[in-house]
Order: sequence, then C-alpha cells, then structure tokens
Amino acid sequence: MVTTLAEPAPSVAVVWKYSAALFSPLTLPKKQKTSRPYFMGLDKRKYKLRFGAGAGGVDGDICGRRKGRVVASLGGLLSSIFKGADDGEATRQQYASTVSLISYLEPQFLSLSDSELRERTTILRQRAQNGESLDALLPEAFAVVREASKRVLGLRPFDFQLIGGIVLHKGQIGEMRTGEGKTLVAILPAYLNALNGKGVHVVTVNDYFAHRDCEWVGQVPRFLGLKVGLIQQNMSSEQ
Repeated sequence: MVTTLAEPAPSVAVVWKYSAALFSPLTLPKKQKTSRPYFMGLDKRKYKLRFGAGAGGVDGDICGRRKGRVVASLGGLLSSIFKGADDGEATRQQYASTVSLISYLEPQFLSLSDSELRERTTILRQRAQNGESLDALLPEAFAVVREASKRVLGLRPFDFQLIGGIVLHKGQIGEMRTGEGKTLVAILPAYLNALNGKGVHVVTVNDYFAHRDCEWVGQVPRFLGLKVGLIQQNMSSEQ
C-alpha cells in the first residue's frame, strides 16, 4: 500500500535551523562608555558619516573596508558550517556498484510480459516475508520499477534518479533541482518498502501535489499490483 498525503515541507524547519546557526554568532558591538558620538563602533568626529538618502551610514573607503570584513566573516562562517558537505560525487561513488547491478538486471525484465513483470511483485514480497532484507532486494525491486515506469509512463529513471531513490531508502535527505524528477524518484523506495506489507506514506507539500502524484506516478505501483491511496486535508477520519 502506497499512500500520498500532504504535510508542511520538512525542509522549512531545516532552513530556520540554518538561519539561526548562521546569524546567532553575528552580534553588534556593545556601546562604548564614552561621551563622544558613537555609531556602530565608529567615532563620528574622526570619520565622515552620511545619513542622507542612499547613504550607507559611513563614507568612502570606511564603508568598503567594513563591508569587506563582514563578507569575509560570513565566508568563514559559511565555510565552517558547510565544511565537508557532499557535492554529490561521494554519493555517486558510494552507490555506483548498486546502480550498475540495477542496470545489469534491466535486459532480464525487458523481455518479460506485463503479467510476468507484475508477478515479480509477488515473488519479491514473498522473499521479504521470508526474511530477506530490503537492502538485498533493492537492485531487483528498482529494476522492476524502472521497467514498469518505461511501460506505463514512458519514462526510464536515470542513474542519478536511482541514486536518489537509494538515498531515500537509507533514511537520508536528498537534494534535487527543479525538473530533475523528484516525483519519479519517490516511487522507487516506496515500492521497495511496500514489499514488507506494512505500507508506505509518500509525503508532499500540499493537496494539489498529493493528488497529482497519486494519479500520475501512482500508476506504476498500481501496474505492479500494489494498492495506492490518497489522504487530503478535507477528508474525514472514516475516509
């Protein structure tokens, strides 16, 4: 059973966390105990200040040097936060052998009829119930979904989409750009994890996308013999 439902995007919380981490170290200097005029740590008698329209607060090279220091500080802060961030290459290398195995199995399923391909779900489900791990079933399950997607949607998941599916199955967070096929990626781990009979929830950001994805990519798990449902905000508990 694969269910699509809408919830607030979890990435929002992550963005706010990063914002807090990013800006919390940046504090304004404390006001010095002096009778002289003070503005952001600058002595107004020593430096020429402008307060007119378009003025940045300080004049000439003072503003430029201050801006340079702020940019440098932000650069160092961002480097410390995102130091060692995966640019994608490490992930590609990590799962390259699994992707190769999925591609190796592709011709085997290409020769199957629709009913024979659908029967693979029964076989995989039985193997899962017999104690075989989902990790062990992943290459074959992903190859089945890839072939079903070609037949039903006319779309063959690319290798990087297979990697995205593996990342999601591992319980990790994957980042993909607009148009790179996130919706198609989701059905790969959804199908795999539905094999144990416990059901899978695919969460998206609103009712529109939940309904669209259920009707569109939901055709693939339906084709393979799984039930696909939809939960929307205005539904009752009975529904």
